[in-house]
Amino acid sequence: AGTNALYVLVGAPELGLGYRQGFGLTEFEARGVFNLFEIAVIVEAGVKWGLFQRDRLRLAPTLALGLKLDSGAKYFDLANFAFVGLRPRLGLNASYDFTETISGVALVEIPWSIALTVQGFQVTPLLGAGCEFHLGGSLSLSISAHLGFDATKEPVGVTQYRPAWAARLGVGYRLF
Repeated sequence: AGTNALYVLVGAPELGLGYRQGFGLTEFEARGVFNLFEIAVIVEAGVKWGLFQRDRLRLAPTLALGLKLDSGAKYFDLANFAFVGLRPRLGLNASYDFTETISGVALVEIPWSIALTVQGFQVTPLLGAGCEFHLGGSLSLSISAHLGFDATKEPVGVTQYRPAWAARLGVGYRLF
């Protein structure tokens, strides 16, 4: 509550940076992401609520809305297609404090890209787990791995389903 932070995400398939501002049980976030495999840019704003807290366990649902600009590059993803679209994202974060400096995290994310310039969509639900380490002062480090599936509907194709994954290393700096 009342704190703000800047963070950087390095991973695959995404690189990103963001800003978070907390107000009581609510946290606002703005972030930009570059997808290395699709050659796509995503900008979004969202909100996270502190839904449940008991002892060392915390649960917080997330709701975000963004814009995705996808180049349609097929270097890494043959089902990729060019579009500009809305990108709502639902999520749930769970964390458990093992110690004062180490927390376990579990994440569920459901980003859905709805193409506005052509007919098509992409939805990639992911389930992830990892750890967050408080490095001292205002600095923290997180690492997580995510598995799920991807459903992509190209403009003139049928919906294709395939496995999806992500790996993230995050560095956060609390401003105050």
